[in-house]
Amino acid sequence: MLIPLSSLQQHPSNSRRRNDVTSRMTKIVTYKRSLLITITILGIIHHYRSSPQYNNNNITGQSRHNTESKQSETSSYLYPPQEAHPYVFDYNPNDHDFRKSNSPKVIEFYDPKCGACQAFKYNYIEVAKKIVEQRPNVQFFGVSCAVYKSVCDEFDVKRFPKILAFPKSNDDGSINKDDGIEVPKGTGTIYFVAARLMKALRTKEEIEMDRVDSSKFAVGT
Repeated sequence: MLIPLSSLQQHPSNSRRRNDVTSRMTKIVTYKRSLLITITILGIIHHYRSSPQYNNNNITGQSRHNTESKQSETSSYLYPPQEAHPYVFDYNPNDHDFRKSNSPKVIEFYDPKCGACQAFKYNYIEVAKKIVEQRPNVQFFGVSCAVYKSVCDEFDVKRFPKILAFPKSNDDGSINKDDGIEVPKGTGTIYFVAARLMKALRTKEEIEMDRVDSSKFAVGT
């Protein structure tokens, strides 16, 4: 028995229906696969956030932020209390105002970003320690020109660091700008800076005594 050729050919509507079903199934499979991936990723994130490692990292990040904030606050000064006290005090008009002290004093005017100032920082502390051990009434201050520019302008600070020694103060603790003796930092060696400051801090009476002693020594020779 012969089968008509037309019966072997697929009907167009059947082929179109089959293609629609295939396309719909493909979309469903793709959607389910995307949904599965999303759920897996969310599960991994939830697991990580509940882990001790995430909590430790979060705490560490907050601590780092707090530390950076504190560093930015102190970056304008070279002599924070934990490093410089009780030998050097960073000037501020509320707690450490050199104008309110009747003691002989040494003032370093600095820029916190100045390389020479940064290099001299610890030597200045050691110089202060060395002199205070011999003359406990001498006070050492640092003035940040980045914070107190008007104070630095008052003392004609043109370069950094600038070191002024004041052997005496007025009765109210104030000082006369012209009474300041500028002491060169030189190479910043502790011994030589301390020697220059000790000489600059002499009172008129001490200078006279040294002159008399020198003349006696000259006569004796």
